[in-house]
Amino acid sequence: MTQTRAPALAVLVLALAGCASAPRVSAPLGRSIAAGTPRPLPVSPTPAPTGDPPSERGGTIPATAQAAEDSVSRASVSSTPTLALRRYALAYTNWRASDLQTRERQLAAISIGAAKLTAQQEAAARSSAALNTNHVVNTGKVVAVAPGEGPDTGQWVIVTLERTTGTGPYAGLPPGAHVTLAQIRRTDGGWVVSAWNPVS
Repeated sequence: MTQTRAPALAVLVLALAGCASAPRVSAPLGRSIAAGTPRPLPVSPTPAPTGDPPSERGGTIPATAQAAEDSVSRASVSSTPTLALRRYALAYTNWRASDLQTRERQLAAISIGAAKLTAQQEAAARSSAALNTNHVVNTGKVVAVAPGEGPDTGQWVIVTLERTTGTGPYAGLPPGAHVTLAQIRRTDGGWVVSAWNPVS
């Protein structure tokens, strides 16, 4: 192990160790606010049911839908993979309940593929009444961004340190580290996040 990888690995181990102590509460942006039991890693997709439209069987979608999923403005791309991941992580971790749906639409605007689709679905389905009632605010910073190795080549590990404040069940939550597995894709103008999978 190189000297530069040792600190990142130490931070990752500490982050994973810290994820088991705090209570679990409502889950904005696709994961729990407070650290809790880590979610299982994504599994291989299963075959589509025969009831799906023919154009979507076997994991395919119509060309127009694919083009929309992969569209992003030139201002939404970053010059390096690390910058793209940091930009997305900061938008993902810094929000207040009153602007949560707006933030999810912003995440959709700066991503493509599965990350864009997930953010669009969250924006359309999210009911943040409990978060608004309790004046929930989440703040965070990026602690580490590192490329995966071995079987995780092609994925990136992002560690954030976050603090959630609010009233009711959100009062007094301790700050916690969160781990996300992500993927990026190169576009004509630079790099953009294509998958964002919170693990804890």
